[in-house]
Amino acid sequence: MIGNICNGGLALKIDGSLLLTDLKNYSGTFIRYDETEEGKLLDGVFWFMNKADDMIVYSDQARGNRLCCMNIRSQASQVLVDQPAYGVIVHGDWIYYINESDHAIYRCTLNGKDKSRIADDRVESFLMDEDRIYYASQQGIRSCSLSGKDRELVSEDAAVFLLKVDNKLVYANRTNRYLLTLHDIHTGMTRQEEEISPNSLNSDGRYLYCANRSNERTIYRIDPDTGHKIRICGESADYLHIVEDMLYFCSRRNWFRMSLTGGQAVKIDSIERSL
Repeated sequence: MIGNICNGGLALKIDGSLLLTDLKNYSGTFIRYDETEEGKLLDGVFWFMNKADDMIVYSDQARGNRLCCMNIRSQASQVLVDQPAYGVIVHGDWIYYINESDHAIYRCTLNGKDKSRIADDRVESFLMDEDRIYYASQQGIRSCSLSGKDRELVSEDAAVFLLKVDNKLVYANRTNRYLLTLHDIHTGMTRQEEEISPNSLNSDGRYLYCANRSNERTIYRIDPDTGHKIRICGESADYLHIVEDMLYFCSRRNWFRMSLTGGQAVKIDSIERSL
């Protein structure tokens, strides 16, 4: 759940409904209602889905990746900002996103107003941590205040899939073979896992879940404190998402789900039946 946005924000549980973006045909976004077990296809290919009050905020691939919102009850949608948005995160009363045109971080209010630029660097990814933003740029990992002030260099590593678990920044290190790297923001100490190279990375707050490109993108669970690791799924995976106590992922462009403890992955074929 901590890393759903950095994996595309393609799965979201909201008000007794599960939303999954169709990555097989890019025909829309599937919504399944828990109470009736029925579903339908929504207009729009939703990326980076966030819940904000009574709406979903997202980047719509069907609208040129414009920053959009949809009312949960009426399912009416609108464009909030006429810019291509990436890595969208709702934090408090603000929406933060990367503008795909200049790759800088921007923010606006929930109604799309008061837009301003927060970070001028060419940003690859970012995360929100209470009153700080951590972002990965070509010059390393940096942090700043929510308004873009008080900028600091955290690490010179070039990071991919940037997460924060407790006091550690966790990422694939582009500087060193994309190895899984854990950087303690208090001590500055860094540890790398030689056998793990994330193609996708997520966390439930306790463990890390990784599609390991060093082993055919099969799924591993890693203890960030001890480094203990175990392979929990032999499927080749991408786009790891955590929803409640389940792990959702794509394999061969189909959605699967499985328990966070591992076991047999189940294909979610109800999407195909609704298309």
